[in-house]
Amino acid sequence: MPLLICHRLLLLLLLLVAASHGDSSDDGAYDTSMCLNQAYTCGDVSISYPFYLAGETKDVKGYANSYCGYPGLGILCDDDKPILQLNGTENYTVKNIDGTSATVSLADPEVVGSSCPKVDHNVTIPPVSWLDFPNSTVDYIFFYLGCYFPDNSGFVKPPAIGNITCQGFDSGYFGRFSFVIPDDKVPLGNWSQACEQIYKVPVLKHDPVDPKDAGWVNDGYGKVLSRGFQLFWDVKKKSPPCMQCEQSNSTGRCAYNQAGGFIGCLCSNGRVSDKECGNSTGNATAGAGTHAQPFYFSNIERREVVIFVSFTSYVGFFLLRLF
Repeated sequence: MPLLICHRLLLLLLLLVAASHGDSSDDGAYDTSMCLNQAYTCGDVSISYPFYLAGETKDVKGYANSYCGYPGLGILCDDDKPILQLNGTENYTVKNIDGTSATVSLADPEVVGSSCPKVDHNVTIPPVSWLDFPNSTVDYIFFYLGCYFPDNSGFVKPPAIGNITCQGFDSGYFGRFSFVIPDDKVPLGNWSQACEQIYKVPVLKHDPVDPKDAGWVNDGYGKVLSRGFQLFWDVKKKSPPCMQCEQSNSTGRCAYNQAGGFIGCLCSNGRVSDKECGNSTGNATAGAGTHAQPFYFSNIERREVVIFVSFTSYVGFFLLRLF
């Protein structure tokens, strides 16, 4: 009888230890709906990790609005139109995502389809974003708006450029001119100080143009703008823990906070790890009903269990000798 009591006592203690550790992993749980474990289609664009849906940010380890993907790659699906914000205020239409070349093609919706577009903002990328302009596919054109060259100003219009002539383009007050010039054709000198606004706009690489050509200043530049431009996501910015997360398991996903800091590794079983998922395939999502859930132990917790089991085994041996 005493032997049976000892065995039951040891079993009870081990179950208590397992129960106290079974509902926690290295860093707790997360809402798996924040990860694109399968491609999501918005319009004609297929969106998948490392991109994420901008409306699916969640709390992870106490960081509000964390996301499952790389910084700067949040896409908003608005009325079945994929939109990516670069500087927090300007929206760009996502035309295509190429995971092989790690590029995303964008277009300014305000210029697409317009034969006489006017760009009134720079295209800037937030410092926290992993996106950047690829030199291999992107050129730049400059808009010089509202330029005024009175005789006594000391500023002279360069003869090598022509003002925008397409119908409907507003250059501002009477007597002012506006120019659109490829980056490599911008004249030297101080003439640009006579312009009210200057904007630098990325475009896809195109054939050389004459900035004074009638076709270019009429509708040629609009055709170039309508093609949009490309960005690439810089995987060299990936931290070692993020790399280990993705390499440890095919479903491991990197989580980042709004400041662009790595939070942890999001595993498909609904757990958050410091840097790896291992090969576990369990499902710890909410609403699992009465199905049994596997136990997950961190390295520290494993050591605690080993020490505890060793201690209880010693106590059991002592009790057996006692009885």
